[in-house]
Amino acid sequence: MELYLEAFLIKRRMMNKVHVIVNPLSARGKTEQRWHSIKEVIRHHFKEYKYVFTEKPRQATEIAKELLEDGFDLIIGVGGDGTLNEITNGFFCHDTHKAINEDASIGIIPSGTGSDFIRFLKIPRDLKKSVELIKNSPSSKIDVGKITFLNEKPSQSTRYFMNVADFGLGAEVIQNLSAVPSAERNAFFYYKGLLSTVKSYKSKKVKIIIDDSQEIVGEFLIGAIANGRMFGGGMVIAPQASPFDGYFDLVLIEDMTRLHVVANSIRLYRGTIEKNPRVSILRAKNIKVYSQDDVRIECDGELGSGLPAEFSIIEKCLNFRI
Repeated sequence: MELYLEAFLIKRRMMNKVHVIVNPLSARGKTEQRWHSIKEVIRHHFKEYKYVFTEKPRQATEIAKELLEDGFDLIIGVGGDGTLNEITNGFFCHDTHKAINEDASIGIIPSGTGSDFIRFLKIPRDLKKSVELIKNSPSSKIDVGKITFLNEKPSQSTRYFMNVADFGLGAEVIQNLSAVPSAERNAFFYYKGLLSTVKSYKSKKVKIIIDDSQEIVGEFLIGAIANGRMFGGGMVIAPQASPFDGYFDLVLIEDMTRLHVVANSIRLYRGTIEKNPRVSILRAKNIKVYSQDDVRIECDGELGSGLPAEFSIIEKCLNFRI
C-alpha cells in the first residue's frame, strides 16, 4: 500500500503543470536581484515551468485566477505573506466562493521581510530546502478565512486570508505604514509603527456576534481573527491558533495606555499574551463585527475595507505544499 501511494505521488508530481509568480519587490527588492539564482534552483527540481513577475499590488490574484482557469495545478509564489495572500485570493471564484480547481496546490518560496505565516508553518527560508519541500511534499489541506465586507458592493465585498485578520489598532498601523517604501522596511518595521500609532489611537466600541449564539459589546484596542499564530513581524497574537482545526481564535484586547502596550509587547513576542487579564481568546467558526465608528480591517498585512464585516472559516479548502 505504501509503495502504491509513493508511486501515485511521484506520478502526480510529474504531471503537475507548474507556474511561478514572483514579487520582485519582496525582501526590499532583493528578490529581483537574486532571481537568477532562484530560477536555477527551481529548474533543478521542475524541468518544465513558467514564471511571471508582478508589476502592481494585487496583480498576483488575477494572475493566479487566470492560471488556474488555464489548467495550471501547482502555483508557486516567490515572496512573503503578502504574495501568499494575493495568490490565495486567486484560488477562489468570487461569485460562488468555491475553489476554481479543488485539486490545485499552492507553494511558497520565502523571500519577504515579515513572513509570519510562512515562519509559523516552519517553511525553510533556505532556497534549496524550500523548493525541495514543494517538490517532494504531499499537499496538506488547510483552512482559509473569508471576510465579507457588509457595506461593499458584491464585486468588492470578499477577501480571503491565510493567517490573521484584525480590526482596530493593527489596521491603523498598516494604513499609517502603507506609504513607506518596501526598501525601507525591516524586521522591526511594524513594531515601530505600532508605537507611533498607539500615541493617538482610541479604542473603538464594537458589537461582536460569535457563531450566531454569543454577543459581546465593548471597547477594544485590537480584535484579531486568527487562523495562524503570528503577525506584525513575529508577534504571537494567538498562541494556540491552527489552520488545521476548523476554528478561528478570536483575540480581543481591551483598551490600554501606550505605556501598557509597550510593557506588554514582550508577551507578544514570547507568546504569552493570554496571561494579560485585558486579553480574551475565544474559538469560533463565524464572527460578525459591527461598529458606529470608522474601524479599518487588515488581513495578512494587507489593508482592506472596514466594519461591518463577517469572518467565516472555510475548512480544509486549500492544498498547501508543506
